[in-house]
Amino acid sequence: MRILLSAHLKTEFRDLRRWRRIALEAGGEAVYQYLIDYHRNMDWRGPNWFAGRDSGRFQENVWKGWQPPKIRGARVTIVNNFGLLDWKVKGGVIRPVQAKALTIPLIPAAKRVPARGFGTPLFVAGNTLSAIIGGKLEAIYSLRRAVAQAPWPGAMPKDDVLKFEFVYATELAFRQRFR
Repeated sequence: MRILLSAHLKTEFRDLRRWRRIALEAGGEAVYQYLIDYHRNMDWRGPNWFAGRDSGRFQENVWKGWQPPKIRGARVTIVNNFGLLDWKVKGGVIRPVQAKALTIPLIPAAKRVPARGFGTPLFVAGNTLSAIIGGKLEAIYSLRRAVAQAPWPGAMPKDDVLKFEFVYATELAFRQRFR
């Protein structure tokens, strides 16, 4: 038995093949914009944060790192090309590359200054590099063989939120298309 379809119905069936692309484009773009806004408004300052010339640069690098969605088949991929975001999401161990220990600044004046360029003679005192400042012994850098960085709470939005953004944008796109 043959079923004859009207020209209108044939067009609708042909459009069904395009629905996936419409959904992926709309949903992908919505999630992409959401991630940019989420990280643009994120406060990355933690207990070890120091104010300074480059404050906020990490946040800017994260939200500017989001790349427009790429669609391949039935999948949308959105990538962040700022590699340090991965450390905030997953955590990990940081080890020295060219030295025996990491030097962790303990005072604002040591932030972003290598120990050898600090300007005041430093010496090892326990697990610190210290200096005599104003007649008193002051710890300038903490010395560590490694530092375990825990995942940053909220470094990425929850999957349910991203799913909602995707589905909602897809629904809006279909409503506009099929008014």
